[in-house]
Amino acid sequence: MQSKYQSHRSIGLKALLLVETEHFDRDLKNALLTCGYDVYPMLTNGPILKLVDQVEPDVIILDVDRLSNENIHSLTIVSQIDPKPMVIFTEFSDEAMIDKVLKSKINAYIVGDKLPHHVGPTLQVAIARFREVQSLKDELNETKRKLEGRKWIDKAKGMLMNNKGLSEDQAYQTLRKMAMDRSQRIDEVAKNVISFMQAVG
Repeated sequence: MQSKYQSHRSIGLKALLLVETEHFDRDLKNALLTCGYDVYPMLTNGPILKLVDQVEPDVIILDVDRLSNENIHSLTIVSQIDPKPMVIFTEFSDEAMIDKVLKSKINAYIVGDKLPHHVGPTLQVAIARFREVQSLKDELNETKRKLEGRKWIDKAKGMLMNNKGLSEDQAYQTLRKMAMDRSQRIDEVAKNVISFMQAVG
């Protein structure tokens, strides 16, 4: 099986196309090429995590009749380690398949439609929705990090005030200067200060 198909009208995006056999239906591959995606077909029973690491795709596309539990497990790990938009195209659908899709991180589930003028917009929407959700997750994680960091900073300030007789502003400026001198975030410095002061008693 050819490992890569280069689109003649490339839009600069790589699609990892997961298929069940080497004799897979070429319709979806051809539709992706027509839409400007460079296509990397791989077997679903291969090491998906390793393939994602090697190809570094912009989108993961599954062209399958059935999703195995192993597929779901691998895709779930990918979504945790290196999130990617995921789209499944299938010729068949049943309750078991839908249940697996709902439990997975798949962004779109398409039954039977592999025409280029449908595949293109489907992927555009799936990728855009994925990026929107990912952006919200990143913002939420950053907010959580800042709140957690504030707790460490406040605790470190309190310890400096109690042990060194500093005012709150002086304690903060001390932490800030240490952060600048060490090219670290102030919350990381605060953690180190707390660990050191607890160690020395």
